[in-house]
Amino acid sequence: MLRNDPVPSQEELDRFYRRDYRREYKGASEPRLRQVWRNFDRLTGHVRAFEDIYARGGDWLDLGAGSGEFSFLAGRMGARVIPVEPNEGYAAYCRRVLDLEVQARTLEECDFAPGSFDLIRLSHVLEHMRDPVAALGRLRGWLRPGGVLYVEVPDIEADASNKLQGRMFHYGHIHNFNPVTLRHVAGRAGLVELAATAERSAGRCGAFFAAGEGGLLPDAALRENAARMRAAMAAHQARRLPRPRGRSALGALADRIARRLREAWAGRRLGSHRGIAEAAAASLPQVVHRAAPEAA
Repeated sequence: MLRNDPVPSQEELDRFYRRDYRREYKGASEPRLRQVWRNFDRLTGHVRAFEDIYARGGDWLDLGAGSGEFSFLAGRMGARVIPVEPNEGYAAYCRRVLDLEVQARTLEECDFAPGSFDLIRLSHVLEHMRDPVAALGRLRGWLRPGGVLYVEVPDIEADASNKLQGRMFHYGHIHNFNPVTLRHVAGRAGLVELAATAERSAGRCGAFFAAGEGGLLPDAALRENAARMRAAMAAHQARRLPRPRGRSALGALADRIARRLREAWAGRRLGSHRGIAEAAAASLPQVVHRAAPEAA
C-alpha cells in the first residue's frame, strides 16, 4: 500500500478539512451543477445495484457526507440518516440547499453509542485517515448486530494508468488503496466482506463489510499484489502520457470532455442544485421502510 510521507498531524488535517479542502480539491467552496448531477447519477445507479442492502432501512450514518447527495436520497427513501461533514462550506450548503441536519464534525469528534447504526457509509473518506485500521475499528463498534459498513476509496492502481505524472497524489490522500489492500485493511479492523455483495463488488475499490473474522488475505496474495503495485508505479513514472486500459490516451481525453459536456448540459437542464436532487430522488423507488423506534 502506498502512503504519503510525511503524514500530516491530526491538527493540520482538521484545519485543512474544515476550511481549505473543498476549495483546493474541487476548486470551489460549493459543488458545481455538473458535479451535483454526476454525483446523483452515480449514486442512483449504486443504490439500484445494491437495492437488497438499502431496502433494509433503519438508522444510517453518512460519515464524510460531502455535498449531501447520499443523505438526501437516504432520507427520501425512508431511512433515518445522520450526515457528518467536517468542511464548513459543504456542511452549510447541505443545510441551506438540501435541508439536511448536518453535523460539522470529524470522526474523532463523533461520540456515538455502540450499536447505533444499521448501515454506515464511508465514501472517499478512508484514504484521508491517519490510521485507517483504527478508524474502521471504531466504525465497526457503532454497527448493530447484522449491520453493514460500505467503504469506497479511489483505486490507486487504476489511477497509475489513467492519470498524468504529478496528478496522481493529493495532500489529503494519506493512504492509497487498491481492491486488495482495501479488503485487507478492513480485515485487520475485524471486518469481513459481505458475502451477499462480494461478487457484485469484485475487483472494485468499494465493498460492503460486516463485523467478523476471516477478512485477512493470505501472505502470498499480499506479496503478489505488492509486486503488481510496484510494476504499476514504475510504469506510471516511466511514461509521460496516461495509458488507460483498452483505449488510447487521446480517446480517454475525448471521452472525459464529452462526459463533462453531458454533465454540464444535464445540470443546466434541471436548473438548480435542488432540482437535480429532487429529480434523482423521484427516480428511485421507496424501497426503504422505516422501522418503528423502540419504546423508551
